[in-house]
Amino acid sequence: MSAQKLTILFMPESAYGPTNQCVGLGSALLKRGHRVVFAAEASWKGKLTGFGFEEDLVDLAPPSDSGDQDPGQFWKDFIRDTSPEFRKPTIDQLETFIKPTWQALIDGSMYCEPQLREIIARVKPDVIVEDNVLTFPALLTSGAPFVRIVS
Repeated sequence: MSAQKLTILFMPESAYGPTNQCVGLGSALLKRGHRVVFAAEASWKGKLTGFGFEEDLVDLAPPSDSGDQDPGQFWKDFIRDTSPEFRKPTIDQLETFIKPTWQALIDGSMYCEPQLREIIARVKPDVIVEDNVLTFPALLTSGAPFVRIVS
């Protein structure tokens, strides 16, 4: 095993499943002496440092007026608000659910692109790990090896 200590940048989707997946992998890397940094969405502020990780957070949209956000609350609201869509025929869901959902994901990726480039410049990762349904151009074009997880 190499004695070289690496810096690994994780960017999970802002949800508990992907984030927990990255926390598990990151914990194993920390135990081996590597530096682990999370470029998580801003609502995770302070939730990952307790595991020993560094946080360098991103905004996927302009900050809301409501102050601190709970990442779990977003998903509760999302499910509540979108569940009626799944009573519709699948063909109708393409326009009323799939299209706006993917557009929001693309908009978030575009919005945080400058922040991600700044984080990558600061952190200087040896490896980038992402667990998300879409990829972020800054992560793919950074020059660091890129690992994509789809959990």
